[in-house]
Amino acid sequence: MAAGCPSRAARPHLELADIFRAHQDRLGPLNSVQKQAASAITSCRTAALGGHVQECDHCGHREIQYNSCRNRHCPKCGGLDKAKWVQARRADVLPVEYHHVVFTVPQELHPLFLANPKVAINLLFAAVSETLREVALNPKRLGARIGFTAVLHTWTQKLLYHPHLHVIVPGGGLSPKGDRWISAKPGFFLPVKVLSLVFRGKFLSMLEAASKAGRLAGTSKEAQPLLAQASMKSWVVYSKPPVAGPDQVLDYLGRYTHRIAISNERLVSLENGQVTFRWKDRAHANEEKLLTLEAQEFLRRFLLHVLPRNLVRIRHYGLLANAVRRREITRCRLLLGEPKEEVIPSAPGSKAESWQELLLRLTGRDVTRCPKCAEGRLHEIGTIEPAGIGRRVLGRGTAS
Repeated sequence: MAAGCPSRAARPHLELADIFRAHQDRLGPLNSVQKQAASAITSCRTAALGGHVQECDHCGHREIQYNSCRNRHCPKCGGLDKAKWVQARRADVLPVEYHHVVFTVPQELHPLFLANPKVAINLLFAAVSETLREVALNPKRLGARIGFTAVLHTWTQKLLYHPHLHVIVPGGGLSPKGDRWISAKPGFFLPVKVLSLVFRGKFLSMLEAASKAGRLAGTSKEAQPLLAQASMKSWVVYSKPPVAGPDQVLDYLGRYTHRIAISNERLVSLENGQVTFRWKDRAHANEEKLLTLEAQEFLRRFLLHVLPRNLVRIRHYGLLANAVRRREITRCRLLLGEPKEEVIPSAPGSKAESWQELLLRLTGRDVTRCPKCAEGRLHEIGTIEPAGIGRRVLGRGTAS
């Protein structure tokens, strides 16, 4: 199985792939990345992508494990990638309170995002980054250089289009000279009203400049009414309760970084051309409710959240920027009185860790244990070529 979505969990009674197979021919024209996502989702863990034949060394049980598509919009993929990403972030977590700040975009600007997804999303990241760093550096606020991770989401629980950034940030930062750690007040990071005003000004200015430079679809005159309407609204920036402790922070990060618009577990039924799925009503204490949509409308909404090719949806800034992270985190740890973590190099000639071993170490899931006898181990005895090439088992024995 391709690394990235290992699983032998019970198949949900309904999957997104089932809905695509039954109704994608009724969709209108799709762009290239939407077509690619739909094709990947319907092919994931099927004979279309080929696979591996596994045999138990104790009872002789055999099973086929088909390959994963590795598409970032697939609800069956991403489990191992998420575990690896969270593990890599472990070295970055500081012994301080962490804050979760959410920056949302008013619906008046949604047409600009839908028509210019890559430009608008990149400007959104830039505006949020500049806002946080500028306000935090202000001596009247925190007076410190901060670091943070921003994650893009574009959906609501009902799959409506709603671009926003989730930002996870340590409660404090380095002094401008970098010689001391400045802590934020317990339970408080930065005033959200100030963040809202600065964010609105910066983002609208960036969008207007992009429009005048011809970087947005349509003419500058077409964008101006939308920008004017958005400027008259109060923008929403809100801060969730702080998170304390490295394990809690990592768990919190994992909830947001590799999430997609909808998981298979939320799907309830596909009947008479209608899809029913679960959603949480945020306005009523996250009460779980059911929503039924025509299958065509359901797929249309899902495809709104397929991102442009090569667009990065998880980005690190300030002290956590890739170019300076190791140096700045080391400095922060020393100033916080935390010993530097010792990096133990791998032994010369040591064998690279397999994805099965990595999954077991990071998540505790052992996908090599035989599901039939629970005593033996599954070992690959052959491979199956993708269906387009011809279903053929390579190796000893045949697939059953």
